[in-house]
Amino acid sequence: MLGIFKRKKAEADDPPLKKVVKDLKCRKINYVDEDFEDLCRRMKNDPSVITGLKPVNYYAIKTKYIMGLIYSKEDFSENYVQFLHFESERQTGKSDIYPMNAELTVRALAKVGIMIDLKKLREENG
Repeated sequence: MLGIFKRKKAEADDPPLKKVVKDLKCRKINYVDEDFEDLCRRMKNDPSVITGLKPVNYYAIKTKYIMGLIYSKEDFSENYVQFLHFESERQTGKSDIYPMNAELTVRALAKVGIMIDLKKLREENG
């Protein structure tokens, strides 16, 4: 019974961005493992670092990888990314949530074959 109250309190303590991304569409992309702390440090300074990451081959055996969680509104007016580090199917690291602009988000998704016509999307949404 007390567990219910603890969960509510934990949700109330979530960072503001965590609450925002809950309502956005999430795409998961696995990237080749690299120095996770360095990646997080570089992302704080320049979010375009995401375009330099190499997606994991779909058929590759993944024992160590970085999962990118890309959150976007339907019209890509608001975009964020968070990275999780995995080793042997166990999460070993979690980054902050970093904002990205629409063009950068579309380029990151295009690297894994998700093609989005941002110009057409903006015309449709006015």
